[in-house]
Amino acid sequence: MSLPLLDCVARFCRTPHRRTHQQPLVVRITAGLLTTLGLLGFVGCDRGGPSPDQSLESPSLDDPKPATTPPSLETAYRFSQQGRDAEALAEVRRLLIATPDDRDTLLMAIELDSRLGNFCEAAELAIKLAASDPTITADMLVRAFDLHLRCKDFAGAEQALLRLLQFSPNHVEGHRLSAQLYNAQGRRAEACEHVIQLIRLRAVRPEETLSLIDRQGPFLLVSFDDFTNAEELSMFSLGRIRGQYVKFNKASNEVLDRLTQLREKFPDSTAVAAFQGRVIAETGRQDALRQWAQSLPPGIEQQPEYWHAIGQGLSLENRHEEAIRAFGEALRRDPTDRGSLRGIAQHLDSLGRDEEAVPIRNRLETLDKIFRIAKDADQEQAGWIAEQLQTLVRPWESAAWFMQAARLGGDFQQQIPELNRRHASIVAWESQPGATAQKIDNARLVSLLSFEVDDWPMPKFGTDPTGANSNQVAQTDRVSRFEDIASKVGLVAAFQSGFPDNGHGFYAHQVNGGGLAAVDYDLDGRCDVYIVQSGGSPNDRTGSAANQLFRCLPDAKFQEVTEPSGSGDRSLGQGVCAGDINQDGFLDLVIANIGANTVLINQGDGTFREQFVANISNVDNWTSCLVLGDLSGDHLPELIEINYIDDPTAYTVRCEDDYLACQPQKYQAAADRVHQISADGQFHPWQAAESMTEHPKLGFGVVIANFDRKDGNDMFIANDGDLNHYWTSIAAADADNDRFGIHESGIVRGCSTGRSGNSQACMGVAAGDFNRDGTLDLHVTNFLRESVNLFMQSKSGYFSDECLAYQLVEPSYGVLGFGTQSADFDNDGWLDLAVLNGHVFNADDDAIAYKMQPQVLQGQQGRFTALASEQIGPYWQEDRLGRTLAMLDWNHDGKMDLLANHLDAPIALLENESDSQNWIQLELVGTTSERDAIGAEVQVRCGDQQWTGWQFGGDGLMSTNQPIVHFGLGSNETIDQIEIHWPSGDHQTFQNPKPAQRYLVVENDDQMYPRLD
Repeated sequence: MSLPLLDCVARFCRTPHRRTHQQPLVVRITAGLLTTLGLLGFVGCDRGGPSPDQSLESPSLDDPKPATTPPSLETAYRFSQQGRDAEALAEVRRLLIATPDDRDTLLMAIELDSRLGNFCEAAELAIKLAASDPTITADMLVRAFDLHLRCKDFAGAEQALLRLLQFSPNHVEGHRLSAQLYNAQGRRAEACEHVIQLIRLRAVRPEETLSLIDRQGPFLLVSFDDFTNAEELSMFSLGRIRGQYVKFNKASNEVLDRLTQLREKFPDSTAVAAFQGRVIAETGRQDALRQWAQSLPPGIEQQPEYWHAIGQGLSLENRHEEAIRAFGEALRRDPTDRGSLRGIAQHLDSLGRDEEAVPIRNRLETLDKIFRIAKDADQEQAGWIAEQLQTLVRPWESAAWFMQAARLGGDFQQQIPELNRRHASIVAWESQPGATAQKIDNARLVSLLSFEVDDWPMPKFGTDPTGANSNQVAQTDRVSRFEDIASKVGLVAAFQSGFPDNGHGFYAHQVNGGGLAAVDYDLDGRCDVYIVQSGGSPNDRTGSAANQLFRCLPDAKFQEVTEPSGSGDRSLGQGVCAGDINQDGFLDLVIANIGANTVLINQGDGTFREQFVANISNVDNWTSCLVLGDLSGDHLPELIEINYIDDPTAYTVRCEDDYLACQPQKYQAAADRVHQISADGQFHPWQAAESMTEHPKLGFGVVIANFDRKDGNDMFIANDGDLNHYWTSIAAADADNDRFGIHESGIVRGCSTGRSGNSQACMGVAAGDFNRDGTLDLHVTNFLRESVNLFMQSKSGYFSDECLAYQLVEPSYGVLGFGTQSADFDNDGWLDLAVLNGHVFNADDDAIAYKMQPQVLQGQQGRFTALASEQIGPYWQEDRLGRTLAMLDWNHDGKMDLLANHLDAPIALLENESDSQNWIQLELVGTTSERDAIGAEVQVRCGDQQWTGWQFGGDGLMSTNQPIVHFGLGSNETIDQIEIHWPSGDHQTFQNPKPAQRYLVVENDDQMYPRLD
């Protein structure tokens, strides 16, 4: 048939399915774009001019038609030209009764059905035509895909693509559309297979290459929103839920409710079932996970998230060998699964095979770096990614990144020979005798793990739950209780920051709160309180309210002595550190400000003198925290600045309704600094810490201690919305100047990020031995809808985030945590946790809590339990904007109390009124070591029970705790031994001290001096 209209239709059917523009990540399919693609009928055909293939003019309504034109088709054409599409379609359908397989009649029927919105009918005809005419099969199947989308037959759309690739396995557009569809439907594993094929076909686009970096997270190449309804359940719902859960931290209960509905509608979908298992496992619902594992669709074993979920479940049951196998199977199917890689390293540690975990952690460091830099990689970084992926036996992805590096470098044409060589080399490698897909996958897995996964036992999850609670004990009835007595004892103060109570219209520097110090500044044996104030402007030394010092009197009342003591610094304050700078026995104060920091030297007579320190007193920084501790090994403290933002524009942007416009991550992060203090009291930059300038972050909380018992003190820094820092002590290269230096190793040691591998809004830090294995662990608070991190340290010095195993996910997910402290509040022998919560802006309109209740989490063997607020006391039942938290035993009763600060409420002194068991407290004074003995380790043994504690520096977030090492001893009435390891390397042992006492212990003095009657 030579009718120009039908010729034009046929040519459009052969036109590739292209977009008219590209975006790096998302391209929206719209009705207008489909029109451009010729999918709505005759649009695009030049009906008024010559056809590209003919010199004949397109006929008008009165033109004679070729004699070969069937009358019914001619009539249909005339009707269509007159806009009478329904009548035209009726004519075509009558013709199809007589000639049901006529190509041109089918083409016209497809076009007319499309124009009339009969997309399902048009799709069926396109499928029929594809089956009858192999010359246009591929074009018709592409068209059927689009028509099925428009009639909301998404299964039909997928089937069209499956038929297309069965007919033409190397069809570029078929693989591209499949990748787009599966990504939008959250079926990431399937989508990635098609992207790999696009690389093989040398047709991959940069955004498609990027989609392979993290195959669990959502990655939308194309939006199908014009064809879907977010309220209706479809396979696209899985894509939305994946994005809400992974990217936007949607509440897990809501996610699981939606996934349950999806499972009911799509019971055979392995992608839905696998993702459901992942969410169940990651939120610690062990019983639900066992139930999930009993009713899974066939083929679920091909989904990497299935194996990841099984691995998580086995981890909670301490079935280490089987968990390694499950995580390995996940990695076999998804080599980007950093969570499973972390899991394997952690289980190897648990099995005492930490040497085998070292290369895995090195690979993990590489994958973490690739994940961080890939999206915005420059030419050099893209080339580095290509090299690393080649090492990891991911050659096709390596080739794609080499291609991307060539594009970014502007020498793509010159690199074509090398691209061709690499392509041929990969094809030859995969085609060598004996090579199979299974062997290639196994080679990739061995390169990642350095061992054979098949050597580990295949798991049978859900069949033997006996290990589920093997490390837990029954919950006790013992409950911690606290009462706010601040006003009763004269501690009447409130932090002044200028932050509006309604949370609207504020500046970033008004958000974080102010520091607290619990310090016996006059050495009378009673703990005094120092409160940092704010309220002024950044870099203004006189514009804020004066910091306050409250002295504890013999009658157990507090009296403000700010003015007579000379301690009322009026800079815009943030944190405070109390420590003995000049080693004279009296604790000095160093104030972290937004502006120049302030050094106050304790004169020993109840007063302080401000000391000008070059490079500190005259340098404007936004410093969150300051901490004193010996890092260099010279037995004198260093002063460490934990800095936040290095961008003065942050001070000028007012946060209105759109908090994101002024969030800290928009500004240049600041580098931390270390000042070495010499024997003559002079401060100077510590050369061993120069590398800190290469790692600027939004620094918040900090803890100093000898974490790994090697060399000197180490330092953990919680960074807001970025990788945490973990500076480990190493032997100094130049031992003539310092004994030790420091090296950043957070990624390798496992505490730079939580279990997800993604950065979180880490703020407050509490440290202690939570599982009583003798190693120092960390509890880190995070943003709303980010669970806390519980970094548990192994004997070999590596950390794993065990918040899930210790049941901290649920109580922390719905709050935004700031200050946190750990102590054995009820003295039952297990450390507990206290957390202050409160949002950083008011989003009540979005049903997001603004003011929040504080929390106490009771520690037991293998778990924490969030106590009900009504059990703990009235303070814990009120919603507040909680910020900083410090710890002390203000009344010397052997029970640790808390000092709490808020943006919207007065300072609270929370007296511990818990029923208590036995205890002991130590005050440590260094002689060979620096006087505060930061990093000292204490071990207490009672029979077959042992506890380990440390003298910390930093104390978490912007505050300083009373410097005592506290132990709850449970029901033990006698102590067999106390052993102290001093920072100098000396150690002392004391036999049979009496419990229920606080002792003063001086380094190298063989006596323990009771401090309380």
